[in-house]
Order: sequence, then structure tokens, then C-alpha cells
Amino acid sequence: EKLSSFQKMFGCDVKSIETSRDRHWNKLFHDRLLDFLTSREIVPAGTDIRLFHEVCDEKYLEYKTVGEYNNSRPLIADLVFEFIEQSELQYLKFVEWLYKEVIKKDFFFQNFPTFRFHAPNALGSVNLPAWHSDSFLGHNPREFNIWFGITDNEKSDIWIQNVENSRKWFEELEFDRERWKKICFSGDKAFCERGYNNSFEFQDIFNSVIMFDSRCIHTANHRSKRDETTKLSIDMRLILVEDFEWVVIDGSPVFVGDGIKKAEYRPGSSHGYHNKSASELFG
Repeated sequence: EKLSSFQKMFGCDVKSIETSRDRHWNKLFHDRLLDFLTSREIVPAGTDIRLFHEVCDEKYLEYKTVGEYNNSRPLIADLVFEFIEQSELQYLKFVEWLYKEVIKKDFFFQNFPTFRFHAPNALGSVNLPAWHSDSFLGHNPREFNIWFGITDNEKSDIWIQNVENSRKWFEELEFDRERWKKICFSGDKAFCERGYNNSFEFQDIFNSVIMFDSRCIHTANHRSKRDETTKLSIDMRLILVEDFEWVVIDGSPVFVGDGIKKAEYRPGSSHGYHNKSASELFG
């Protein structure tokens, strides 16, 4: 099987980069988020965000925005879109760091990062391990997936398989992504438990930035009974300029997200990639 750009660049399918004291992206975003929540009077000053579910009004945990499969989100996640917009400058600094110190090749990147909010026993949530590869959800399989925690949880509940194990599992369903999603989100216990075979869990999610080949099957969106704290994280995707292509078949674009926004993963799309590449922005 042909190696991806990620595999060629890093010699692996998954890579974890320790965040240094002066570039501790996890803590920088954590502190900004706490300031935001405090200024909006959603939590008291000095709150341990891992205990958000214990101190906030219950309404923030209710899943008000409803989407197909696991695209529903709680009210707090909707409100935090404002936080993401306010954090644009810091996000661009993070992207610049990726470009100059990690990737070192030109790339297009997600216009705004995705904020994930996972509280234990949240009302109306899909509390199961939603195993998937981003390519199942409309993303280009050549993308790099970038993820980091902004809460220091004992257990991350983010599990991942390498590309080869992911391919074998997907092959069992004849590479049918609609069939995959139907089974996964039906609550099939055997299927959900199957994902833990040949997977590993990230441990220290607050002192690292995790990168992986977009074809890796993974789950990161539930809180297990092992650690009933609130977990918050940020993720984004990028694709090397040399790998990007905009494919249209019978008048319909191929790389369109399954999410609520139906993002088109191309430069200039409002919910897709930034209209400029990393080199155009950062020289």
C-alpha cells in the first residue's frame, strides 16, 4: 500500500509532540477558555474546568443542537463558538508553530478549530465510543489530524488504531462507510468493544499535541466510568498543498463533511480551509 505524506514525513501513523513550557498550547487555550466562561458568568472564577458538570447550570449540558449520528452537541458547545472566534489570533500562532517547527512544508488548514466538550452523563448525548476515521465523515484521507486536550484528565478516553489495523477493520464491512456509521451509532455493543482490539489509549493529553494519519480509526468523544470528569479538547486538520485536490463527481463535491455545517474542505470555504495556505500567511 502506498505510503501517505504523514507516514513519509514522520515514519509512523501516530505522533505525539510534547508541548514545552513556553509553547504550552494546552494551557494557553485552557486559560483563555476559563476567562471566557468566567466573563460570561457560566462558571465562578477559579473553577476547575474538569468539574464543569458539577458547577454549571444543567441547561448547558443538554444537547439542544441535533444532528445525524454523533453530530449533536450540548448548549455549551454552541456558546463556545464565540470563544473560538475570539481565539483566532492564538489559533493562528498555533498554526504558525506547526508550519515552522513541525510540518515545515506548505499546507492548507481548517479555518477554525473544532471544540469538543464531553461531560460525564450529559443529557441526551451519544455516550458510546464512536469509532471512525475522518475519511468516513467526508474528509480527504490525505489530511493530517491534529488534536490536543485543554483539560488535564486522568483518563483521556481517546483510543486510536494504526492505519493497517484500521484498513483491516473497515474491510470487514466491505469499505462501506454508510454501513459502518449505521452499525456504530446503533449502540451495537460488540462492534463498539471491537474497536479496543489493537487500539491504544493516549495517556498525557494535557502536555502534548497529538498528530495522526487521517485514515486511522479512533474515538475521542465519550467519558467512560473510569474518569467521570469533564474533558475539553481542540482538534483541527491540515493537508499539504501538494496533496490537495478538489474532486467533483457528477456535479457534487466529494470532500464535504457529514456535520451540521456540511463544510466543504477546500480553501475559502466558510467552514472548510482558510483561504490562504500556511506559507502565504507566515512566509
